[in-house]
Amino acid sequence: MLRRSPALFSAPKKLLALLPLALPGALACDNDHHHEDPPPAPYFDVWEQEPNDASCCPDYLGTLYVGDALVIGGFIRDDGFDPFDGFGFRSGEPMDIEFYLEPVDGWADLDLGVWDPTVGDFVLIWDSPNSVESGVFTIPSALEDFQLVVMSYEGDAEYRLFVWADPPTFFTPESAGLGPTKAGRAVPSDLYGPAENFRSSRSR
Repeated sequence: MLRRSPALFSAPKKLLALLPLALPGALACDNDHHHEDPPPAPYFDVWEQEPNDASCCPDYLGTLYVGDALVIGGFIRDDGFDPFDGFGFRSGEPMDIEFYLEPVDGWADLDLGVWDPTVGDFVLIWDSPNSVESGVFTIPSALEDFQLVVMSYEGDAEYRLFVWADPPTFFTPESAGLGPTKAGRAVPSDLYGPAENFRSSRSR
């Protein structure tokens, strides 16, 4: 659960303008975005609820405000049976979203994407070759819907996704800093789109 009570929502989708603020695999280094080490991996506030494998049907976790924080627990696979875990949010005000994604009790190459429901596509993907992904991006206004999507490039794993809502910086680097995209993912990221894409891929 969010550390302050969220206002759960159901409203028309708004344009999500996201500004990436950190290189993949690296937390922001400034004091505004430096957090204590995350709690031990077994801890979580909310556990994923299946099905959440397509953009139509993420686990909606409510409205975020600056100062909110939560830890999401789940399990992901690198095949077509549980390839994505999507989590939906709405911004209650302008903010930076900082995240830290790690596998539990083992190694897996986990990646994280930010899905914009209005655009109907991933607008950011952190897909370094590391087992941990972390980064920061800005949501510049209130009432913006977005989804954080956990996926595995390689390995089945229990994971923890730490999410912090920080004051907005509106800082735009010269480069998006997403690095080269890895090739050969067992389940291509575009299958997170319409649910029929995911269903058709399972029937092949």
